[in-house]
Amino acid sequence: MSGNSASGGTGSGNGTERWLFGALLALVALAPLPLASNRPLPAAILSLGAGLLLALWAGALLTGRAEMAFAPRKLRWPLGLFGAVALWILIQALPLPAAWGDPVWREAGAALGAPLRASLSVDPQATLSGLMRLLAYAAVFWLTLQLARAPERARLAIAAAATIGAAYALYGIAVYAAGNDWVTIYRKWAYHRALSSTFVNRNSYASFAGLGLLCATAWFVNSFRHLLGLTRPVAQKAALIAEEIFSRSLLRTACVLLLFVALILTGSRAGTAASLIALFVLMLTYARGGALRGGQALFVAALMGGIALLALTLGGGLLLERLSPAGPDVSADDRRVIYRATLDAISTAPWTGTGYGTYSQVFAAYRPEALPSSVLWDKAHHVYLENALELGVPAMAALNLAIALLAGEALRGLWRRRRDRTAPAIGVAATVLVGFHSFFDFSLQMPAVAVFYAFLMGLAVAQAWPQARGQTG
Repeated sequence: MSGNSASGGTGSGNGTERWLFGALLALVALAPLPLASNRPLPAAILSLGAGLLLALWAGALLTGRAEMAFAPRKLRWPLGLFGAVALWILIQALPLPAAWGDPVWREAGAALGAPLRASLSVDPQATLSGLMRLLAYAAVFWLTLQLARAPERARLAIAAAATIGAAYALYGIAVYAAGNDWVTIYRKWAYHRALSSTFVNRNSYASFAGLGLLCATAWFVNSFRHLLGLTRPVAQKAALIAEEIFSRSLLRTACVLLLFVALILTGSRAGTAASLIALFVLMLTYARGGALRGGQALFVAALMGGIALLALTLGGGLLLERLSPAGPDVSADDRRVIYRATLDAISTAPWTGTGYGTYSQVFAAYRPEALPSSVLWDKAHHVYLENALELGVPAMAALNLAIALLAGEALRGLWRRRRDRTAPAIGVAATVLVGFHSFFDFSLQMPAVAVFYAFLMGLAVAQAWPQARGQTG
């Protein structure tokens, strides 16, 4: 069993580790600010920040100022699979003999009348950029895994994640109320009726808001959960709970309401559905852990349902309109066309892929005429299909298996631990959210969403093992 020392596992750690953890929280908090970091410069700065923090942690580890709180051997299979995928992406970008490279290089060389350096990727630079981002997400996961092992720090991380999510929800609601004309410092050029906060795409922001809502809900429920078991008259117990959620824990209540309202105002059907399914899974984990029983679970479900209904009343017009069966669903029709064209493209290089990060270049050659010419289709709106095209089917399966194994560790944490199951529960629910939404959109390909999810999974896995006393893992 992975353990940790008295300072790294049962307390809040030394000064260096606290500083690194604070810097990690700042990185996660700032990632959504510059258009979800989905532009080359913000993505590079985010990757640089994650790499720098990882290097500082490694230096602190070598000098004895930090400790290995979680043993890598406990995650040898998911880490091994991820490492193999990262190595494969690097191979895709390397120069190869012409006969081994993608046929596009031979065709381009023939057209130019001169041989070109071939590679498996149709755009090696895009592939290396994609690898840079993927490694940044892995660095955030690893740093969280090592720095959030202490229970006190894990509780702080959940509160911070909820507050970060609520802060961007509050900003989004403020912009929406002021006319919904801006996304950070830019005039909005899309989704003029939908809330998107600092994101361009409302569906991507819906995933981010959903992840924040999971953390806020767990933080909120934990504030009054101890009151549910009191042997008091119903009226007295209700008064105590009301005092808790509207007085001492008002911030937690506000975070849940803000995130619910922001999520509804996005008008994202798949994002809202994925978030609600994930919330249901989160509540199931509470029941599995024995934290809520019978009438307690019904009370919490009714309370959360009431908050959701209030949010729907405040801003559900666009969402209800998009859920209406009246009229054709143009976006769904377009997605089906994109999926068929992507499957055709996958069939040309099912084993090797066309290079990580090259979907937009490859899809241009397969784009059906049925798609509107005025729209740039640079995403498959289906993460699994897009990864299969770029990585090849085996590498796509390996990457998703690695993530599934991490979620499995979080799920087993609900059985391993006798208390403090909140972080593993959030990790399981977060994986359900992004996994389901990835069938319909590309939210997990937004750096801000990927970093937030990596942070929550690092936290979930770190807390999936019981604390050991007096040893490091």
